[in-house]
Amino acid sequence: MRFYKLGETSFGADEFLDINSSYAYHKTGVWQNWDFNFGRVNTENVFQARDERAWIYKWQVAEILKHFPPTESNVRAISALWGIITIILMYLAGAYFSRRKEIGLLSAFLFAISISGIIFDRRLRMYSMFFAVFLAFAWFTYRFLEEEYKGKNKFIKNIQNKTGFNLIYLVPAAAMGIASYLAHQLTVNIIFIIAVYSIIQLIISARKNSNWFNKYSIIIIFMFLGSISASIFMPKTFQVNLAGLQFFNNHYGYILKAFSDYSHLLIAMIITAFGICYLYRQEKLEKEALWLSASFLGTLIFAIFIWSRNIGDQYIFFIKSFGIILIACGIYGLAIFFSENLSKYKKYSFLASVILLLMIVPDYAYFFQTDNVYKQTSESENPNFRRVFAFFKKSKTDSDVLISRKFRNYYWSGAEVKVFDFGGEVNKNTKKLTLPDLQQIVQENLSGWFIISTNDEVYISNDALDWAIKNFQKVSNLEVRGKVMVYRWGNTSL
Repeated sequence: MRFYKLGETSFGADEFLDINSSYAYHKTGVWQNWDFNFGRVNTENVFQARDERAWIYKWQVAEILKHFPPTESNVRAISALWGIITIILMYLAGAYFSRRKEIGLLSAFLFAISISGIIFDRRLRMYSMFFAVFLAFAWFTYRFLEEEYKGKNKFIKNIQNKTGFNLIYLVPAAAMGIASYLAHQLTVNIIFIIAVYSIIQLIISARKNSNWFNKYSIIIIFMFLGSISASIFMPKTFQVNLAGLQFFNNHYGYILKAFSDYSHLLIAMIITAFGICYLYRQEKLEKEALWLSASFLGTLIFAIFIWSRNIGDQYIFFIKSFGIILIACGIYGLAIFFSENLSKYKKYSFLASVILLLMIVPDYAYFFQTDNVYKQTSESENPNFRRVFAFFKKSKTDSDVLISRKFRNYYWSGAEVKVFDFGGEVNKNTKKLTLPDLQQIVQENLSGWFIISTNDEVYISNDALDWAIKNFQKVSNLEVRGKVMVYRWGNTSL
């Protein structure tokens, strides 16, 4: 499901930025932007700040390019491989937190057929890697905080006796944390997870023992002092990470995003709640239940009320691992409940319950839709840029110029056509195409093409777009169907 027809759909959105910067690094050893149009580094790079982002992921893509051509399937293979790694990791983490191999298998299966998992594991973006390393980071962090050391090293055992921390997991947790942060800055949410977990554990332990000073209060104090120190000694890094936070947002759409892999929101939420209850009621698994809940629900609440990001599937994707494990616990717990209460059919009720829930809970309907990750139609969210620009390369004349967003130049590779670019980062509103800009291009060039997708309209002034529609010839062809508009002026023989 990860590798099947991996190159079937064309690149879309930020995939272009990653193939450009990965290929430039492959060619030059420097993180910059590649212009496939002329086969050289792009000297007018409006996306320079994006080139080094998530370099730990794109370096792997660059390594692939040393041995294979830069096709869609080859470069996306890195994400697909991370998807395979994640399936294995989901089994290990699910089995660890629940102490049940059956729940580990359910967790692995649910991620294997996860719609968002399949989508991001087939996309040239860092999210597939980020999902895996953040899960490993959170898992090792929990083991550092809570797991009992059973080795013979007296120093490590003495440290745990005095502090409660298991030093054996400090290095792997730190390593996964660094790798996770290099993949995406959303890694800093681990701070909120630890804070929520520690505060609740502090309250629980204080009520039991009437003692407010323990390892949880030490963690909270350390995090508070660490935040103050970071703001003083690393102000730029501190401000960058705080820039994505804004109190009292109402991004409730993240709830739908967090449960998007399932057939119905209410069913998924009920089984998640049942999973938390089941895990919490198991002997000596209260901490595991709280950690998973803080990781999934705690981060989801922060996303709704505090994140200032646009509501996107890619931003909430990384916490779905914890939700999947809780769903797996819920399925297993419900199967146990039915088997215990249907004693007459106990031999078959457990397996029948698991099979029935696995048929009901996941959203299998997605795979039968005419538009999904395995095929690209005119109704797809991203236009088939491969077909559009293949048609352009075949039909253009030597005198033609092109008005389009230059970062998609992968698909007019080797055309050596003069390109007029527009559009930068949305929040910066840079290089917006105005009517005077468009009229000047037409006056100075006898013929050319104007190719835009519906997503590009934010970068074009309304009067410029209206003028182009009235004065250019719209190209009508089977190769340019979908959410893309192709216009010509001058040589309009098509």
